[in-house]
This record gives sequence, C-alpha cells and structure tokens, in this order.
Amino acid sequence: MKPKLILSFMAIIISINSYGQFSFGVSPGIGFNKAYFGYKINEKIVPYVGFQFFSVNFTYERSGERFDWDLNQVVSFTDKEIFRGNLYVPNIGVKYFILEKNKLQAYASLSFATPFVSGKYEYNEEEDKRFKEIINNTNIFGGEFGVGIEYFFDENFSIGGEFGIRYLYHKYSYTSSTYYYTTKYEYTYKYSLSPTFTKISLNYYF
Repeated sequence: MKPKLILSFMAIIISINSYGQFSFGVSPGIGFNKAYFGYKINEKIVPYVGFQFFSVNFTYERSGERFDWDLNQVVSFTDKEIFRGNLYVPNIGVKYFILEKNKLQAYASLSFATPFVSGKYEYNEEEDKRFKEIINNTNIFGGEFGVGIEYFFDENFSIGGEFGIRYLYHKYSYTSSTYYYTTKYEYTYKYSLSPTFTKISLNYYF
C-alpha cells in the first residue's frame, strides 16, 4: 500500500462530509497488534486506514573443533548465523454499522492490505544475496472480513469484539538458467491461507 494512496484515500474521506467524526482505535492481541485511524462519515459508515508491524530476530552460533583439510590439522571454529526480518502491514478498510440497540451497535468490517517484507540473513558475517532475491521476488496480498459489536460507554468511547475470516495470498517466482546450454527455467510458487480470527478493540470517536 503506497503512502500516496493512503493519503489520497483519507483526503477523499474528509471531503465527503463535514459532519462526521474522526476515530482512533487499537486492537491488542498476541503476535499482532493493530491501530487504525478513520473518519465517521455518518452514523453508519467509518472508512479507515490501519497499520500492523511484526519483527523477528534470530541468532544461531556453533563452536568447537574440526579437521581442516587445507591445514591438515584440527582447528577451532565458530559458525554464526543471523536472521533479521520485518513485516509491515498497512491497510485500508471500511466499517459499516448494521443496527443499534441501546448502547450496543453491530457492524460489519472489510479491509485490504499489501504487506511489505524486509530482512537480512548473514552467515559468518557474510550476507546471503540469494535471501535478498527471495524477498524482492515475493508478493503478498491480504484482506479481512468480520462482524462485531461495539458497546458505547458514551458517544466518544466504545469497546468492541469481532469475529471474522482473513485471506492471505503469497506468490514467489524466480528464473534459473544453465551455463552450458541455452535453457531457461521459470519457477512460481503460490499459496493462500484463510484462517478465522477474533479480536477486541478499543475505539475513540472525536
């Protein structure tokens, strides 16, 4: 999701109706925490932009003694692997309030995301260029559809619960060529996941 697209999306939202409210919310959870900023156009529709972030760091070190065939003797050694990875998930979506009863409001929510992946793999302080190519040739697309209920303590603050389904599509492709023959191979891997989810949200309208 390009930053210019998100800014344009928000500009359109704000220009639609000067009556609405801004909204801000967070969804705490295990692994992924989500924050969003939206604009309540009227009593039913809330377009929004959101963001999620996930980071992982891994270090593996092995040391000991082994036989060095070049030196023809046993030598001490230390092997070290380091992996660092980041997943950035900007998204845009809309929340539609279906019905209201007292302080409870039921809604449906739909959002789309294009995650960005960055990372680095090193073996004995040398970066693996192949790993960088894998990241550059990876495409990810995702979306969420959920239904939930918000309980409004007052007109500005609510707590909500939501259940829904996520869709994640991943594609990785690369090209391989031989040195001795004029042959060329293209490899493409695709897969998709559709897990369900539950979440609790804290929402503020101002």
